Amino acid sequence: MKLSGRLSLIFVAALAAIQPSLAASPCEEAPELATEFGANTMWGKNVQPSGAPTALTLPKDIRWIRVAVKPEYPGPEWVLTIRDVKGRPLQTISSSVVVQGHPFWTDRLPVNELYFFLESSDPAAKVRLTEYVAMSATAKRPYYSIQGPKEAWIDLFESPLENVDSLHRRKGDAVGMFVAHSGSNLNGFKVWSCSGFLIADAPKMLFVTNDHCGGPWSAEDRWSGGVCETAIIDFSWDGDLVKREFGCRSVMRDQANDLAVLELSGPQTDVPPKALVLRNKSLNDESVSIIHHPASLPKQISQNCKGVTDAAAGIDTVNLQSDFAHLCDTEGGSSGAPVLDDDGLVVGIHHLGFQRDTHGKCDMFNKAVDVAKLVAFLASKPELKGYQIK
Repeated sequence: MKLSGRLSLIFVAALAAIQPSLAASPCEEAPELATEFGANTMWGKNVQPSGAPTALTLPKDIRWIRVAVKPEYPGPEWVLTIRDVKGRPLQTISSSVVVQGHPFWTDRLPVNELYFFLESSDPAAKVRLTEYVAMSATAKRPYYSIQGPKEAWIDLFESPLENVDSLHRRKGDAVGMFVAHSGSNLNGFKVWSCSGFLIADAPKMLFVTNDHCGGPWSAEDRWSGGVCETAIIDFSWDGDLVKREFGCRSVMRDQANDLAVLELSGPQTDVPPKALVLRNKSLNDESVSIIHHPASLPKQISQNCKGVTDAAAGIDTVNLQSDFAHLCDTEGGSSGAPVLDDDGLVVGIHHLGFQRDTHGKCDMFNKAVDVAKLVAFLASKPELKGYQIK
């Protein structure tokens, strides 16, 4: 996926005009990255009716926890209550709403300590806590692709209105943080996050991200091991405790263009965000913005940065058959984020950071999949409906 070519002296001058800094982040060997974020831990604790709860106490930097619960008791009804350190109930689960012997995941619980209480008329009742996912307040392994000595993105909602206009704030409603976990004792357990965005809210909810967000391993293993089934897409990962979570029902992959379209599932009463609109015209050197979750942060915006097509023609790391280059600051967790034009239309999907060219130099370009590739993929799947092109 590389184009050959040499920089002429004229091109070098043109490149310098749009590329302000060559002393920023170094290249990594694998620019297709999600952000490692927290830990997936095998546990294996039984909870039975007694006065002593089963406790899970984690470091203070843990922002939230999910626990896998396996019902192992076919007898009388039981009720499992999960409480915080002050005794407040966070979630209550009854045996009447789960399937005996089938594990399930709890809600995302926004604490670093949990206490599990089981109530039943039979003292032999038992549920097993098989594993847990603990997400930290900050990313475990951030990788920055930034133009200057410090990242230029700002918080989408916490920044003053004069710094982020209302148009982009509203467009940000459709951007979600994709959080997944999977693995085995063989290849290790991983927790990671990416960005993505809603392109249809009816008749089905369709969410776009990168194919490489299906797992931090080889392409053939991505989306395996229950990645979709256990993933969370949170449209309210914005610094508060309000949840606007949806699950992943199925995934359609375009591996050649590093795209994945997820059908989401969610509560019947929760109205989905308003979907973004795709632009019918490819990018031509112009101003763009990206709304994303770099380093698993609350929604950030890298704005008024340059989308690059013509000047990237001589860079062998930019595949102009499917991608365009851009100078918006990103991080591994930005993978899958929408690249927007000044009208808020989607012109691309960010998917690659800085790379080394054939001369071993860091190219200092981020790359996005051209929206035309997404439109073509959607057109090839007649079952995918509800998206808009303008």
